[in-house]
Amino acid sequence: MPARRSLLLLTALSLLLLPATASGQGGSSASGSDEAALPTPQLLEAAEARGEITADEATLYLAYAVKAPDRLPPAYRSDVPWDATLPLLRLRESLESMPEGPVRAEIEDVLGVSAADLADPGPGGIGTDFCDILSVAPMPNTIETEHFYIEYNAALVNLGPDGLTIEDYVESLETTFETEVNAFEWAEPPVYTPDPAPNGKYHVRIDEITPVIYGYVSNFGTHAGEVGDNPNTEWEEGDAQASCMVVNTDFYLFPGTPQRALDATTAHEFAHSIQFGLGALTGSNDPDSVFSEGHATWMEDEVFDESNDNYNYLWPRFNDDMGEHEGSPYSYWITWRGMTERYGTTVPGGGEDIPQAFWEILSQTEAVGYEGEPVLGMDAMDLALQTHGWNLPDAYHSYAIAVKFNRPCEGGYEYPYCFQEGPQYVHGDGTQEGAGPTRPHGAIPTVGGSYSGEVPDNYALNWVVLPESDRMYRASLTNTSGGGAFRLSAVCDTGRGFRMRHVPRLIGPGQTGGVVVRTTGCEQTVAVITNLAQTGADPEASQNRTYTLSTEDRTRERPPRS
Repeated sequence: MPARRSLLLLTALSLLLLPATASGQGGSSASGSDEAALPTPQLLEAAEARGEITADEATLYLAYAVKAPDRLPPAYRSDVPWDATLPLLRLRESLESMPEGPVRAEIEDVLGVSAADLADPGPGGIGTDFCDILSVAPMPNTIETEHFYIEYNAALVNLGPDGLTIEDYVESLETTFETEVNAFEWAEPPVYTPDPAPNGKYHVRIDEITPVIYGYVSNFGTHAGEVGDNPNTEWEEGDAQASCMVVNTDFYLFPGTPQRALDATTAHEFAHSIQFGLGALTGSNDPDSVFSEGHATWMEDEVFDESNDNYNYLWPRFNDDMGEHEGSPYSYWITWRGMTERYGTTVPGGGEDIPQAFWEILSQTEAVGYEGEPVLGMDAMDLALQTHGWNLPDAYHSYAIAVKFNRPCEGGYEYPYCFQEGPQYVHGDGTQEGAGPTRPHGAIPTVGGSYSGEVPDNYALNWVVLPESDRMYRASLTNTSGGGAFRLSAVCDTGRGFRMRHVPRLIGPGQTGGVVVRTTGCEQTVAVITNLAQTGADPEASQNRTYTLSTEDRTRERPPRS
C-alpha cells in the first residue's frame, strides 16, 4: 500500500479547513428527446417520485424486473441494459423492513426467499445466497484462476450464441483485477473469513440471468458478508463488506459486441466489489448512485478503453443536478470523465486517482468523521479533486464547456475543455452508436433579445446559443432568484479552438454579470451557465434558480461626417 494512502485522511481533513474556492475565478436534456433512456429501476424510481406508484409497489415491480420480467407492468419495461448491484441491495433492504402482508408475500414468492431468510446470513444461519438468487440453471463446473473462484455451466458458456468461452471470461476478469488492484492500487476486496471461497479467491458465478441485466455484485451470500475491517487498507473501516459477483452468461442481446459488453461488465462490477470492500455502499456514508454507478461506469473506460459500452448511456440530464440527479446514474460517467481526463486515462496515478481518493475518503471518515460527522458526497468529491490541485466548482464548469462541444484534444483544443473521444461520443466508433450532439437549452436569435431559464442548485448547467453578429455586443446574466451561484462563460468555437470570456465572479441572488462577445469567425457561440451553489454534501432535494440572459449592442455609433 503506497505511503500516500496512509496520509490521505489527514490530507482530506486538513483541506476542509481551506477557504472555499468556489467564490469565482474564472444532452441534451433541454427537450428530453436526446437524454439517455432510463432502465427499469430508474423508471420505477421516477414513477414513485411522481406518486404514480407506492414504495411497496416499486419494490414489488423491482422484484419482477430482476426475476420475473414478464410480470412487470408494460409502462416500466425497458430494453436499456442495467447493472443489478444497487437495485438488489435496495430490494433486500426494503424486504427486510417490510411488514407482513400480500405485497411482501408476493415478493418472497417471486424471489424464492422469505424475509426470515435475510435475518441471519452468516455461517450456520438460514440466510440465502444473493449470488444465486437470480439463477435459472445449475452451475456444475468450476475453475480457479489466480484471483477468482468461478462457477459456471460449460454447456451455456461455451455454446452460447455470442461465441464467448470460459477463457474469455477468465481473461476479462483477470485483466480487470490486474488493472484496478495491481496497477491502479485500489484496495482489493476482502475475503469473507467465516466462509471463504476455495483458497480465499473472489467468488464469481457466470449465470443465466434476466437477459437485460449485465450482472451484479452482492454483499449477501455464502462467501459474502460483513467483514468490519478490510485488511487490504491501512485504516479500519468498521463496515467493510466481502462480496460475490454474478456475470451474465449471454451478451448477444447487448449493444456493441459480446466481448465489449463482457469487458464493460467485469470492470464495472469489480468496481462495486471494491466499493463494498471499503464499506462505502452501506451505512451513513453511502453516496448517491451518480457516484457509485457513475464511477463504476467510468471505470469501464479506464480498464477497457476500447469497450465503449458506456456510450450507450449518453447523455445525462444536464439541467438536473449532481446532488439529486434523477436521470440514469450510468450516464453520469461522462461528468467524472470530464473532471478527471486532464490527468491521464488508463494509467496509474492519472485520472483514476481522483475517484480512488473519493472512495477512500468516504471509507476513512465513516468512523473518524470531521467534527463528529463523516465526509459525504460532493464534499468528498471536492476533497478528492483538491488532492490534485483542482476543486469541484472549477472542474464542473470546465466540464460543462467541454461536453457542450465534444472537441478532440488536438490542434487548438486543450484540456480541460476537450475529450480524447469527444467526436466518438457524438458520432460513434463504428461498433457503438454515438449519442448525437448535446443540445442547447435555449437560444437568442438576435442581439437585443434575451432568454430566461432555470438551473437547480448543487451543480447543474444550461447552454444558451448566442446570436451571430458582425458587431461586438454584451451578454449579461441576471440571477432573478433568491439563491444560487451562477457562473457564466461565453464560448466561441472557431473550428480550430475556443475563444472564451468568463465573468470573473459568481453571480448571486439579484446580481448581474456580463461579458463582451465577439462572434466573428465563430462556428457557434454558446453561453455556458452553471449553478455552483452547494446546499449540502448530500442534499435530499435541490431548488431551481431562475435567470435571465440578455444581449445588448455596445458598439458606439460614430457621429455623421460634416
